[in-house]
Order: sequence, then C-alpha cells, then structure tokens
Amino acid sequence: MIYNIVIFAITYLICSISPSIEICKRKTGEDIRNLGSGNPGTTNSIRVLGKFMGFVVLVLDVMKVVLAYGIILGIAKLFKQDTEVMFNSLFMVAAIAGHCYPIYYGFRGGKGVVTILVVGVLLNPQIALVCIIAGIVIILITRTVSIGSLGGVILFNIMTAVMLQEYILPVFIISLIILFKHRKNITRIIHGEENKLF
Repeated sequence: MIYNIVIFAITYLICSISPSIEICKRKTGEDIRNLGSGNPGTTNSIRVLGKFMGFVVLVLDVMKVVLAYGIILGIAKLFKQDTEVMFNSLFMVAAIAGHCYPIYYGFRGGKGVVTILVVGVLLNPQIALVCIIAGIVIILITRTVSIGSLGGVILFNIMTAVMLQEYILPVFIISLIILFKHRKNITRIIHGEENKLF
C-alpha cells in the first residue's frame, strides 16, 4: 500500500508542474489561464506565447511525464516491485490528475491531451500511434483541435477494451477526466461555435 501511494504521489507531484504557466509568468508576468482561451496547454501557449514557445511547452509537457515514469520505474526496480497492471494504472491516473488538477496552481490545470498521448505511448506504442494518426486526420478534416483530440481519446478507449482489457478501468477514468475538462469545448462543438484551427 505504501509503495502504491509513493508511486502515485511522485507521479502526481511531477506532472502537476505546468511549463506553460511558469514560462508565461516569467515571460509576460501574466497567468496564461487569464489569457487566450484560458487553458494552460500547447494550443493556447502558441496563441499567447508564439509558435516557438508553444513548442517548448509541448516538449516540456512530454518530458515531465517521461521523467515521472522513469523515476517510479527506477524505484520499482530498486525495490524489486511489480511494474505491470497496478503500476501502470496508478501512473496513468496520477499523471492525468496532476496535469489537469495541479496542486501547485490551485488545482486549475490543462486538459490533459498531451499527457494522455504520452501515457498511451508508454503503455502501448502501437495503440497510441493509431490514436494519434486518427486524431490528426480528424483535425485536418474538421479543422478543429478539440474534435480530433476527443476522437483520439474515444478511440483509445475502444482499442483498450479490445486489446488491453486489464486497463479498461484506468483508461476509462482518465478519459472521463479529459472529457470533463473539455466540457465547454463539447458544448461549443454541439452548437457549432468551436474555434477552427485554420
């Protein structure tokens, strides 16, 4: 039990760090959550900080998840603990929870799209690749990032249910979190008011 708590806590605390909030604060003195769309994620970082800094935010968001996974994997191997279903499930939920509800910023974080992509790649690269490609295709067709993102998340659930049944519950939980964080986007999509990418 203590081991599981440690694994969850380390992942959550690392993934709670928000590169977009920190970079924007240092560059502009503003909170990015009060600028643009208000979301501390890659898309809004591009709008507010420019393409280069948006790319930097993307890279750092990816790196924090990989770093968290590397640290807890090292701990698991050091103490000869299991790194299968429970380990990966705790990692997934903690990573998404940290990014979306970060303790350092009043629990107001991003929407978790990049985080779930990285989590998916670490869990199963083949499934993740299919979901990423599907998401990109949907974005190109609809010209709407949120539709592509949500489409990829839904496909991730379907493929997990078919190919990785042991991860159905954690994937469902993190997907619910992401759908909840996208609730305003979903409302705008329904009413045809969501912003187009181009």
